[in-house]
Amino acid sequence: MDTQNLIQQYDGDMYLRISREDGDKAESDSIANQRDLITAFLEKHPEITLRKEWVDDGYTGVNFDRPDFIRMMESVKEKKTNCIIVKDFSRLGRNFIETGKYIEKIFPFMGVRFISVNDDYDSARPRTASDNLIVPVKNLMNDAYCRDISIKIRSQQDIKRRKGQFIAPFAMFGYLKDPEDKHHLIIDEFASDVVRDMFHLVLDGYSAEAVADRLNGQGIPSPLEYKRLLGSSYKTPFRRNPKAVWTATAVLRILKNPVYIGTLEQGKRSSPNYKVKKQFAVPEERWAVKENTHEPAVSRETFENVAKILRADTRTAPGGETVYPLGGLVYCADCGRSMVRKNNSTADNPYFYYICSGSKEKSGCTSHSIRDILLEQAVFAAVRQHIRSILDVERTLADIAKLPYTSRQVKKTDERLKAKRDEVERYQRYRMKLHEDYTDGMISREDYIAFGKRYDQKAQEAGNAILSLEQEIDRLVEGKSEEQKWIAYFKRYQDIEELNRKLAVELIDRILVFENQRIQIQFRFQCEYEGAVALIRSVKHISPSLSPSSGREAV
Repeated sequence: MDTQNLIQQYDGDMYLRISREDGDKAESDSIANQRDLITAFLEKHPEITLRKEWVDDGYTGVNFDRPDFIRMMESVKEKKTNCIIVKDFSRLGRNFIETGKYIEKIFPFMGVRFISVNDDYDSARPRTASDNLIVPVKNLMNDAYCRDISIKIRSQQDIKRRKGQFIAPFAMFGYLKDPEDKHHLIIDEFASDVVRDMFHLVLDGYSAEAVADRLNGQGIPSPLEYKRLLGSSYKTPFRRNPKAVWTATAVLRILKNPVYIGTLEQGKRSSPNYKVKKQFAVPEERWAVKENTHEPAVSRETFENVAKILRADTRTAPGGETVYPLGGLVYCADCGRSMVRKNNSTADNPYFYYICSGSKEKSGCTSHSIRDILLEQAVFAAVRQHIRSILDVERTLADIAKLPYTSRQVKKTDERLKAKRDEVERYQRYRMKLHEDYTDGMISREDYIAFGKRYDQKAQEAGNAILSLEQEIDRLVEGKSEEQKWIAYFKRYQDIEELNRKLAVELIDRILVFENQRIQIQFRFQCEYEGAVALIRSVKHISPSLSPSSGREAV
């Protein structure tokens, strides 16, 4: 460049930027490469004194919301610098309109000499016709290149999400990125233990706020502080205090995230295009959801029980940390609305009771009032009775598997199964013979179609019968339903001594209260229980009097 006429002295700032999001090439566009190129240029221009270096590493060029660029422009406003040097136009920005505005309007207005080394552009030189053409064209090419890269990156990211690859820059609390595969999550032992404790505390009746207070009291670092302890440069706009602490919102965010059962839900938010960074919520049907992508931190059973608690209308006792044992589980048997807990105590006589919320709101239902202590006693008695009944079911199923009757039934059913399989083969032979007769002209097309449909229908009916017989043999041989996992679920509580929140949530779906204070409890795994009872009753060698009750305990 010709500098003979450039006698004015300038205080210059070099501006360096790189972003893989824009498709920048790591080698040629590296910060070090840009710095070396500009330094070599300044050695040939003694009229420019390098004042400061500004670096935006990892910031896209599609907008100018970059920390160091903003600080550099502040120094321009304060008259500390009057010259800006970049490697090329794309380092300043890749937005055609905004980049052109800075070059053509803002920099000249503020008296700033702008130099783009590789583009051989210096605003201190007289403008030529080629400058007027080349500058807009290059800015337009940078903009188009960025748009093309953005489309490719979005497409690649969507493919990775659909395949169950984790693409977020930071792993959520409880996990780490696998050192051997950055798109796979592995358990962080310390943080995952904290997550498990959070779920168990909620099952024990703690509210989200109480869980947050407990974690803060124990000095457990919040997700943001924990990322910092691990050396992460993670930043969030939600931080309001010098040190981030646990809040009820942070706790709920973890409790509701299916990532902790091994499921990735990605693509929940997006932006309109590469120029607009403001995000919007993506409809749920367009999320990328993939199960079993990594090791779960909590069991699905625990996650679903906590989700059930969070959906319920639950409140803690005044001055207490935990939720009432039956909070969110009690409903009116007539209108189906939830029952709310009321206080009608005096100084000498504490009295709490449940009342239908429909009655409270004057919607036509009656009160269905029942005292809390009576309800809890009745529920506790019913739970114990139901567990005893389930233990009887387990013992009876074990006995059925040993009975000679069962062996005879299995043999008899197996003979029926063989007969049905032979029947299917017979109809298949008929179908082949029918085709030969039609080919030889022995039957008409109408008869061929009619008989063919009939044979197909008979073969289908026999196939359905085979499936049913195979399932019946499995029941007779195993004598159990769902491998009796549901029985083990209840057996954990066979030695219970009192009703507590965790027990109520894990064993009970809902409690229905009738007007006469009669209650009906709908236990979990009702279908499995009734299926086991039906199997027991189908074995006529066993006395029906030994069969357990229906499983819907009424008191």
